[in-house]
Amino acid sequence: MKEDGHRFEETNRLFVADYHLEFVRNTQLYRTLPHEVGHFVHYNMYIEANKEDDYFALPKQEREKFEHQYAQKWRKQWQDQALIPFPRKLDPAFMQQHALNRTDFQPGE
Repeated sequence: MKEDGHRFEETNRLFVADYHLEFVRNTQLYRTLPHEVGHFVHYNMYIEANKEDDYFALPKQEREKFEHQYAQKWRKQWQDQALIPFPRKLDPAFMQQHALNRTDFQPGE
C-alpha cells in the first residue's frame, strides 16, 4: 500500500494510517480491482481446463497467489504503457441529480 502513496506511522501499540482520497483511489483502482478481476479470470481458466466446477476445492492460498500475481502483472503492464494512473473525472450533472456533495470527492490537504 505504500506504493499507492499511503503513509503509516508506528506507535508503541499500533500502526496509524494516514488516508487520502488519491491514495485510496490508487489502491482501489490499480490494486484491488485487478485482484478481484483475477478471481474471475482464474475461475474461468480453471473451469475451462478441468471441465468441472471444483475451483473452490483449490486451497485459498493457491487461489489468492494467482490473483495477486495477476493484479501485479496487470498493474506493471499498464504502468509500462503509461495507461495508469489516469485522471479522475467528475460529472457535475450526475452529482447534482443524485444530491452528492462535490467536496466529498475532492482530495484533502
